Amino acid sequence: VVEPFVRVPKAIHNTGIGIGTSEEIARIDPTSAVVGHSYKNQFATDADLDKIKMAIVTHDEAETARRLDVACDLFDGVLDIFEQGWDPYLSVWDPISMLMSVQDALYAIIDRPQFMKEMAKRIVASYMTALDQAEEQGLLCHSQSLIHCTGAYADDLPAPGFDPARPRSRDIWMFGLAQMFSTVSPHMFDEYEVETSMPLFERFGLVYYGCCDPLDLKMDQVRKIPNLRKISMSPWVDERRGAEQIKGDFVYSRKPNPAMLVAFHEDEIREHLQQTVDACAEFGCPLEIILKDISTVCYEPRRLWRWADIAMEVVGG
Repeated sequence: VVEPFVRVPKAIHNTGIGIGTSEEIARIDPTSAVVGHSYKNQFATDADLDKIKMAIVTHDEAETARRLDVACDLFDGVLDIFEQGWDPYLSVWDPISMLMSVQDALYAIIDRPQFMKEMAKRIVASYMTALDQAEEQGLLCHSQSLIHCTGAYADDLPAPGFDPARPRSRDIWMFGLAQMFSTVSPHMFDEYEVETSMPLFERFGLVYYGCCDPLDLKMDQVRKIPNLRKISMSPWVDERRGAEQIKGDFVYSRKPNPAMLVAFHEDEIREHLQQTVDACAEFGCPLEIILKDISTVCYEPRRLWRWADIAMEVVGG
């Protein structure tokens, strides 16, 4: 969808949880933004929990006005201007994986479970505080076109009582994910992610859940999430099992394997996509296909165009 306007982001400052990453970066291709990260654990002791702060959200109105003036000068008579508020990214465990490292965080869940629960709860509390401030100041976005790289158009939003000058969390989508929990049990996923993040899920109008984390074996827990509309089915799921669990209740948001863009064997790509279509047809799942997390196209961007052509042929578009 190409919208008939240009989104201009408001100049919003969010202090976040008060701590950034400490890391070493490794590069293979100096021309690529795709790099390796080695994160240092900044939460080795109980006292380190005090590093997590409650967010402070502010608006630089003068800078927002300047941005709007520039956009109006550029697009006057061509496209309308849409003032864009904050579109929240509220993952709990992705930041933890970068503040501790995935390995240290997973070991800590075993060795220091109460510490990890407290860490997650503090991050959620900081997010809730940020949302409170954004709502009070009229700084949230509304009329999203995308949610986690997928279409966000829905008749359910905004919620009744919507005021475009003061959007609320219940007027918009959020997306949740716990990618580092790919290999933990469904019970631990429920305890550490679903229960901990429930205050966030309950607050929003609609929820998109999942990313690269395979969820086909955790659907009983994912179904507990209120206002759930879309569920990610990553390259590492059993597609048929995922479709059998989702049925027609949610959107089956398929993430095909982006590694196929490297070898780029068209027959394999077609077969890979056909498996998705067949599984969703068998169990009546609404389907969307999202090619994302692409590290390389081997400097041949036409592979993306050809992949899209193949996908449209497979779905009958």
